[in-house]
Amino acid sequence: MIGSGKNKGSTSATGSQSWRELAGRPKRKRVNSPQARKRRRMKLVKLAAAFLVLCALVASVFWIASAVKNREDPIQISTPSREIEQIIFETDGVLPDRWLGTVIQLGKGTTMMEVDIHAMKQSLENEPQVISASVERVFPSSLKISIKEHEPVLRIAVQGPGGRPQRRIVARDGTIYQGIGYPKAALASLPFVEPYRHSNGNIRPLQGIDQVAALLAAARRKQPEIFRTWKVVSLKHFSGNPTLSGEVIEVRSSYVPRIIFGASSDFGRQLDRLKVILDYVRAKGNPSMERIDLSLRGSAAVQFSSGRIISSF
Repeated sequence: MIGSGKNKGSTSATGSQSWRELAGRPKRKRVNSPQARKRRRMKLVKLAAAFLVLCALVASVFWIASAVKNREDPIQISTPSREIEQIIFETDGVLPDRWLGTVIQLGKGTTMMEVDIHAMKQSLENEPQVISASVERVFPSSLKISIKEHEPVLRIAVQGPGGRPQRRIVARDGTIYQGIGYPKAALASLPFVEPYRHSNGNIRPLQGIDQVAALLAAARRKQPEIFRTWKVVSLKHFSGNPTLSGEVIEVRSSYVPRIIFGASSDFGRQLDRLKVILDYVRAKGNPSMERIDLSLRGSAAVQFSSGRIISSF
């Protein structure tokens, strides 16, 4: 019978155990409060930081080891420099190779990288006949020098040592220079210039030479026979100041002592009128003339040696 007999079929707990203990302890629930979540995030951050520090230490060790190894085998970053074996000289003008040797002096055994190409460029451009220069290294062993020169427009007589007159060349921008390398015939075809004198008595700066060059170029093109008689261009009444009106350029030729051009008028039209006048004079038996004034607005005047003046051209 249930409940009878000594301890038979008994289900009652003995000792300190109870039915709650026999049923098993309940599982401990995970705390999910905000403070707990914050603590867990801090642990994760600390673990990540420790991992990054470890990676950085490992990378530093590898970098130091690699740097020590590479010190034994340095990388060459400069170009091997050979001696200069050739100078390539180009110019758009007439300067000869021998002139280059008076400006550029390279010692024997000078290497490509020893040359200061910027200082060399400056030395070349300091020469009055040179407008601009370029200097390039052409590896393995050449230097290339290119020159742009002034264009000769006029000749000028200047006072040299001991008061002796010397011939110089005038460029389009008014630069005065010696003129090296030009054929004698080319220089002989250039008229001389009588320069404008400033209030202080100086002839420099020579201004307005580009306008004179335009007149000479037009005369060569339109009236080459007339141009060949031109000997002197007088700038006595031409300052070259573009703000001044009424200035004139005077040409002295072997045929007509004085031909006056308006500096601000169309040179082509004035040259056409000059041709009409000269054709007329030849048709009249070439009477001697003193002056042809082409600077008048819409007309021209001719003064003959006899004193007669015709102003209907």
